[in-house]
Amino acid sequence: FISAPGHKHLTTQINLAGDEYTYDDFAFATRDELVVDARPVARSAAGERHGVTGPVTEVEFNIQLVSTSKPEHQQRHERKRALETAE
Repeated sequence: FISAPGHKHLTTQINLAGDEYTYDDFAFATRDELVVDARPVARSAAGERHGVTGPVTEVEFNIQLVSTSKPEHQQRHERKRALETAE
């Protein structure tokens, strides 16, 4: 889930290149634009800024949000989701 004020809320996914299940998405939603290369690194400066130490896997995934002035498009769609409780 990605959002920013003044932009449409976006729900997307990424898939790791080389994984045996990359193209086995249950909804057939995997497209080449969603497949990224994963880079194992021993130390990550970006990770350490967030309290993550030790080896990690980094990916780069560029996202472009679409502008909108409609408040209803700037919000996450209201529907029941797995592993969420009602508030």
